[in-house]
Amino acid sequence: MRKAFLGLLVVSLLLSLPGLMQRYQAERNSNIYETIVPIHDLETIVSKDSSLQLDEVLKRLRESGLQAVSVQPETLASLEEKGYVTVLTGERIKEMSIFDNGFEEVASRVSTDGVYVYIQEKNEITDRLTEVFSSMDMESVTISGREFIYLSNEGGQIDHLPVGYLPETIESIKKAGLSVVLRIPNNSKEENSDVFNQLLELSGNTANRVLFTGEEVIGYPETNLIKEYAEKLKEKNIAVYAIEFAEQSGINTMAKTMDMNVIRLHSLDLNRVASPEEGVDRAVRAVKERNIRSLFLRAEEGIEAEEALLNLEGFIQDIDQQMPSGFKSGKAKVFDEVSIPVWSYIAALLAAIIFISLAVLEITKNRLLFYSSLAGTFLLSIAALILKNPIFVQGLALITAVAAPVFAIIPRIEIKGFADILKAYGRAALISSAGILIIVCLLNGNEYLVKIEAFRGVKLIYIVPLLFVFIYVLKESLSSSFNGKLIIDLKKLWNMRVLYGHLAIIGILGIIGLYYISRTGNEGSVSSFELALRQWLEETMYVRPRTKEFLIGFPFYILSLYLYSFNKKLGTYLLIPSVIGYLSIVNTFTHLHIPLFVSLLRTVYSLAIGLAIGFIFIVIFKKGLSIYNEKVKPRWDL
Repeated sequence: MRKAFLGLLVVSLLLSLPGLMQRYQAERNSNIYETIVPIHDLETIVSKDSSLQLDEVLKRLRESGLQAVSVQPETLASLEEKGYVTVLTGERIKEMSIFDNGFEEVASRVSTDGVYVYIQEKNEITDRLTEVFSSMDMESVTISGREFIYLSNEGGQIDHLPVGYLPETIESIKKAGLSVVLRIPNNSKEENSDVFNQLLELSGNTANRVLFTGEEVIGYPETNLIKEYAEKLKEKNIAVYAIEFAEQSGINTMAKTMDMNVIRLHSLDLNRVASPEEGVDRAVRAVKERNIRSLFLRAEEGIEAEEALLNLEGFIQDIDQQMPSGFKSGKAKVFDEVSIPVWSYIAALLAAIIFISLAVLEITKNRLLFYSSLAGTFLLSIAALILKNPIFVQGLALITAVAAPVFAIIPRIEIKGFADILKAYGRAALISSAGILIIVCLLNGNEYLVKIEAFRGVKLIYIVPLLFVFIYVLKESLSSSFNGKLIIDLKKLWNMRVLYGHLAIIGILGIIGLYYISRTGNEGSVSSFELALRQWLEETMYVRPRTKEFLIGFPFYILSLYLYSFNKKLGTYLLIPSVIGYLSIVNTFTHLHIPLFVSLLRTVYSLAIGLAIGFIFIVIFKKGLSIYNEKVKPRWDL
């Protein structure tokens, strides 16, 4: 029966490969990245130096490698800053009446709750002001012979409400040979609609990207409204950006409605990076390792205009120079559609059912649990197929991810020599690979490539396999110590004689545990030496292998296999740090926005280096044991 299930597992895995190849091809075809700079930063630079002109700055940046410029809707505040309008509050008018008799007549009757807008220079936006603010209390007021537009300001934020895009700004960007990225905030439905309609009018081949401002997409929190806007963007073939680490509210609904017409964006503020070199490294790593295809750069502040411009030009050039040859600068594209055949997806589900059930059987040796897992995973797969809710397939992927590391190292095969160690090491790698393949084939599609959907339960992968192996090791140790009894006698355990070897093992496991905890998650602590080592590894090997794999997990597994043949208890203890390597490589592939090639290369490096270090561990152990037997033990015997 076991062989039959293994054969069926192999067939299912082979049938699930077409879906995997679809993803690989989509990643391979998407090799263009772009850099974006906000127009506001460039206007600020120009305003500091009268010798600089915006058109010339745009041209210089284009020659340096810049691909696009983002444009936000103008507000009354920005229009006043550019000299198109003058905005006066009622309080300001009363103050001015003290010095100008022309304001005396109106000073007594103006409202202090609103603003008075005087148009200094007409353009397309100023001509539309009355239309933009039509939902507000508004009237025409003559002050000192000039016609003002009075607008109520109940919320106190009227100066910063979007009123539209300046067409001349957009034309300047296009004239410089750059693409336009239109930004839009989320305000009330009326305000959104007016600016959004202008956005649609301005869209075209060089202006078909939208980047949402703030923490929400347009239309949030009304789901139907988000979908309405998304459908209009879809009709115009406009893509939206998903900002890495921002998690804007409503982006999932927006992206799914637009059939994943999404580009991943990473924001880099040059004011907040420790050095330009670190910033460039971050940018390059984001593109090659996390499917980022757009880099949003903020120019430096607090320095001379020409220096800020030169630094920005140099930063863009350094990114292009250090980017791997497989990528090229240009206008970023959305990923090709990953279309998975239904039969291939069903094969992946079948593979998951068999893999999980076999893992339960091999680990527990309990046929009842085996049949129970078969039934449970089968029902979960049927639910995933019928209900098409991602939570079910994600649950199946999570169970696979938790089971794979434990299945990889338990049970043991008989070790008689180094050939058997290599065989066991290969077996563990093969089992892990099967689990990884199932996870990647189950959670496949454009929504995972751009991280609109993601693997759920990463923390459980770090905890559950380690906890299970710890319990397994404790059970094996106690059953050996107490004549095979499975019931732990706490009194005997408490009174058990503790040797120096036990303390050494506890100390080693404690140090490894503390190191492991400190390294888990994105906020893990890293020493300056390791940062330098990481950088060297990345520059040398394209991507760096994970240190907890090639320095802890795999070497200790090799040592564990070696020790198991003549010291079963010690070899069993070392399974605890060993499982870290296998749960880590499974975890690597659950980050589905990371290219398959990167994850595969990183894992191959870890396995190869870990194997070599593992044999070094054996040499060190043998040498240490020899010294102990020759010099230390005889003295203790005396």
